[in-house]
Amino acid sequence: MESYSYINIFETKGLEYILLICFLLLFIYFVRYIFSSKKKADENMK
Repeated sequence: MESYSYINIFETKGLEYILLICFLLLFIYFVRYIFSSKKKADENMK
């Protein structure tokens, strides 16, 4: 006999929002790191 379980997609929204915010913050720091290292490399070339 097969059992059917109902999964509410709105129960996990809080966790998804937390993960999204963390990802965006880490992405911003990653982009800043990449551009700051590029600026340092450009200054060393002068």
